[in-house]
Amino acid sequence: MLTLFAMSFLFLSPVFGQQSESHSFSPAFYAFENGVSFGSLDEDAKTLRDLGYAGISQTFSGGEKLAQRIAAFDKAGMKVLSVYLNVGDTPIAAELIKPLANRDALIEITVRKKTAATVAAVRQTAETASQLKIRVALYPHHGNDIATMPQAMKLIAQVDHPNLGVMFNLCHFLKNEKAEDLELVLENAGSRLFAVSTCGATLGGQGWGELIRPLDQGNFPQLRLLRALKKMDFQGPVGLQCYGVPGDKRTNLSKSIAAWNRLLAEL
Repeated sequence: MLTLFAMSFLFLSPVFGQQSESHSFSPAFYAFENGVSFGSLDEDAKTLRDLGYAGISQTFSGGEKLAQRIAAFDKAGMKVLSVYLNVGDTPIAAELIKPLANRDALIEITVRKKTAATVAAVRQTAETASQLKIRVALYPHHGNDIATMPQAMKLIAQVDHPNLGVMFNLCHFLKNEKAEDLELVLENAGSRLFAVSTCGATLGGQGWGELIRPLDQGNFPQLRLLRALKKMDFQGPVGLQCYGVPGDKRTNLSKSIAAWNRLLAEL
């Protein structure tokens, strides 16, 4: 009989393809829901498919609304990668995330306020999700109690569950941490780095208008991030943060995926 440790290892030998053997670096690239709005779920899926994205990530609704989005994206041959939720005192209910079960999917969780009950709530969320074969990634967010990569890694250690990892988010990293520490925080995350989000950004920027831009804009060296991920053999999903980006959404998404493809080619 397999031990609990062995079963955990088998489950976590990564769903998203982080493998020890050498292989090409070409992560699946998703658009955050906050940059996608084309009139209907069917049109959202079709537009992202036509532009060349792998699907949509960081959707905001669970339960039946999530199931409806998945059905529409399935019909278009596209993927719904993740749902974005908060955990405080109460763990996330299975019914909210069940539509993502057995789909190589992810829950991105923020922790706005960390209380005495938070560690247990996050642990139970990780366990519930593991039974549904869904990974859980802490999402460090500016202004929250878990706002930085080191804070997320500390909570991961406290929770001590193999199904809990972290998502690196470029805009929040640049807002809260030192740009020169990029490689260090990624290395410290190691195998707990379940996902990444990026966007165009201006180094030294303070407002979201400077830190969240289409991927072809800003002076942050995107190749630096991609090289660091390639070096650590990361093959998890990458999402495009689109919060508050002005202008036509289709145009922004088109420019961003063109920039993504150029970056991969240059890499």
